[in-house]
Amino acid sequence: MKTRYVMIGLTAITVLTGCNQDKTPSADTSTASTNVMDNVKAEASQDRDKFIAAMDKQRAEFDAKIDELAAKSADWQGDAKIQADKTLASLRAQRDALNKKFDDLKSATGDAWDKTKAAFQSGWDDLQTAYDNAKAKFNSSASNPGTNTSN
Repeated sequence: MKTRYVMIGLTAITVLTGCNQDKTPSADTSTASTNVMDNVKAEASQDRDKFIAAMDKQRAEFDAKIDELAAKSADWQGDAKIQADKTLASLRAQRDALNKKFDDLKSATGDAWDKTKAAFQSGWDDLQTAYDNAKAKFNSSASNPGTNTSN
């Protein structure tokens, strides 16, 4: 995404410079180039802020999903309860690790932003997959919560 904005900015600068080849450089050209780059940076910053806000909201929704699974298994007993508690602990540990990546993401800038965002997205995808697997186990155990779920 950053590359796209840089390319747009460079294209604009090239066009502006090409239009003034027969003229001596003026303050207007320099100002226009600066304005283009400022606009590109502002747009990239807005996208970054929107992504962070959206992911913050999704993280809160994910916490609620974990709480729903915990409530579902609260009255379970025996092996089903043990397995549910292990699964919930694993999900929470994975979520906590992702929260650290999110903190890194919020403070990342420049080239580090792209790498940090990719690492966060990969962690988010892994957490979603772990949740989907856990939910399937919880749903299959919900019909008979006193049985062993460690198939």
